[in-house]
Amino acid sequence: MPRSTAHRQGVHHLVVRVLAFNREGEYLVQRRAEKKESCPGFYTDSASGHVSFSLGLLFQPEVVLLGESSRELEEEVGLSPVGGEEGELIRPFSVPRYSPEAFETSHCFVAAVEGEVVTSEEVDPARTGFVGRDRLVEMLGSGKFVPVAREYWWELLREVGEGNPWDVIFGPRDPSAPSPSPPAAHR
Repeated sequence: MPRSTAHRQGVHHLVVRVLAFNREGEYLVQRRAEKKESCPGFYTDSASGHVSFSLGLLFQPEVVLLGESSRELEEEVGLSPVGGEEGELIRPFSVPRYSPEAFETSHCFVAAVEGEVVTSEEVDPARTGFVGRDRLVEMLGSGKFVPVAREYWWELLREVGEGNPWDVIFGPRDPSAPSPSPPAAHR
């Protein structure tokens, strides 16, 4: 079912949200394009999107939601989670949140990314990018921000404190290890 139909008819649906950050400890914040139906021009998470129903959601929901999160990150900002010793550096974060006004249950993930942001048409390219902790706090406290994304960002900032999110969430990376190559789209 198309997103607009789900919203118009009040049909409950699932959404994945990704909060991404880089090795330097900067957070990737997206500004939605002005042409978006809901929350046009609002700041939000790094990437997000509706999840189409599949049987996998019944039997392996975390696997499906994780895959959808990675797909949204690539689709909206042209980045993929960095690979680590145990696979991609992306994992579930927090608890699902229900937004009654949008008929959505959001599942949030955190991801470590590297490379240049390449935005889709759903994103405002001039106002999407990596920001430091202080700038993110400033953005969250003023202006237009998608409410559920604001909640998740505040929660991540509380968990990370003044530390580097990469180190706090995934553990310090071996400084002697070579940086992974950026995805093919960035070469």
